Amino acid sequence: MVAATEAKPRRRRRSLAGTPHAAVEEEMKSRSFSLPPSLIARLRSAQWHTQLEADGHSNLSALARAAIDREVTRLEKRYNAGRPFPVIEVLPTGPSPQGAQRGARIRAHRRRNQKDGAEKAGDAT
Repeated sequence: MVAATEAKPRRRRRSLAGTPHAAVEEEMKSRSFSLPPSLIARLRSAQWHTQLEADGHSNLSALARAAIDREVTRLEKRYNAGRPFPVIEVLPTGPSPQGAQRGARIRAHRRRNQKDGAEKAGDAT
C-alpha cells in the first residue's frame, strides 16, 4: 500500500524584467534600517499570508524591495520628471539641518529646566 502524500504548493520565481530600475542580475547588499515593531509584524504577516498568490512575494526581502521600488518610483515621477535622482555616493554624517535645529531646541529646553530646578533648590535653603 502506497501512502498518499499531500502535494506542497509550488513557489513561483519572479523576474525583475518588469521592474523599471532593477537590473536582472543585480547583486544584493544587506542594509540595516530601523522600523517600528508594528510595521515589521505587518510586513511579516502580509508576506506569509500572500506568498503563494500571483502578486505575492517569496520572502520578506522581496516584499520590502517591491514596496521600496514603488515608493522611489513615485518620488522620481513627482519630483524628478520620472528619472532616477543623481546618485549620492556618500551620505553626510550627523543630523539633517532640521534634526540639528530640533536637537538644539531640545537641549535649550533641558538647560532651562535644569536652571529653573537649581534656582528652586537654592530658594528652598
